[in-house]
Amino acid sequence: MNELKKMLEEISELNKTHGVTQKGGKKYNTVAQRVEIFRKHLGTTYGIQTFLKHDDGKRIVMKAIVKSLEGDIIGSGYAEEIRGQGYVNKTSAMENAESSAIGRALACAFALHGGEYASANEMDTAQRNEQASNLPVSEQKGGKSTRTNQDLKEAIQRSENAKYRLSYPGNKSEHFDDIETAIESINKWLWTVETYEEKPKDQRLMAIGAFFEQNKPIMDIMRKEKPDELAEVDARVKRFEDD
Repeated sequence: MNELKKMLEEISELNKTHGVTQKGGKKYNTVAQRVEIFRKHLGTTYGIQTFLKHDDGKRIVMKAIVKSLEGDIIGSGYAEEIRGQGYVNKTSAMENAESSAIGRALACAFALHGGEYASANEMDTAQRNEQASNLPVSEQKGGKSTRTNQDLKEAIQRSENAKYRLSYPGNKSEHFDDIETAIESINKWLWTVETYEEKPKDQRLMAIGAFFEQNKPIMDIMRKEKPDELAEVDARVKRFEDD
């Protein structure tokens, strides 16, 4: 109870000094700040797990849960984003939805909201980025860059057209044009998780489970295209579970 009180006091003070200003002048703390405070006071007593519940190429729904080490769900939250709606969602709709869901789950579990329970999307920052995207890059960078708006649009388009999109725990995502490179990335990430002994094995297994859950649609496609390679990935995970 004391740690919960300390968390709420710290988030309240942080809101005054580092809160993100929204329309209307209200402030809230970003999800990253809240997760940092959550880990600072509770360590690994609780875990955060995310799931991709829906992705039809246009609409994304993410779910996040806060769990105790015993597996009890302490809080949960959902978030929905539309691909291409706003600057952030042009390239990072899934990550955006995941962050929002985590923010809601923390608010549900510990009242660790950012000043506005419903908001986990940095709307003010996104709005400023969208306005900035209409300027030539050289103007944004004080004339130091030679890249143009067209360069950025083409880069965004290449990313959106990538066939294989993988989302990793921690709001990291990668896009690949070919399945071989995508599988290589999965194996590299699994190796990193397997050898990261600073975290307990159950937490590493939870991260692996979250990865396969939130990437289920694209993984199902990959299993049809490269069944042998994906069977090897599954066997690798099974070996890690059994060790």
